[in-house]
Amino acid sequence: MLQRFVSAAAVASILIALAAVALTVSPVPELEDRHLLTSVWCMVPAAWGLWAVLVPGSWFPERLPLWGGILGLVAGTLVVLVLDVPARFIGETLPIWIQGAYILLAAGAYYLLWFLVRRTHRALIASSTVA
Repeated sequence: MLQRFVSAAAVASILIALAAVALTVSPVPELEDRHLLTSVWCMVPAAWGLWAVLVPGSWFPERLPLWGGILGLVAGTLVVLVLDVPARFIGETLPIWIQGAYILLAAGAYYLLWFLVRRTHRALIASSTVA
């Protein structure tokens, strides 16, 4: 269980670091506009780790990317519909079809990122059996 948590949290931490770098060069003029987003990001590695622990045993590790895609749907829905982050950046609410596209994009991105979580987990397992 610990290796599941660590592999997901490690990948999420790297992702958050890269996103923070991208955010520093983004055209958002005021730091206050970034506060909500960066506050939520602080919880992402723990959420990913918990999500990895909650994977059904029959899904692990082969269906891990699909499990990540489900997390992407949840996260995309929260970010786009609940927190309305795109509207905070551009100043107006997006049409529903664009919001839906963002949610699907988040699900697809998470699906791909959880391939990396699966690979990281396998590397952790391999290194623990060697040591």
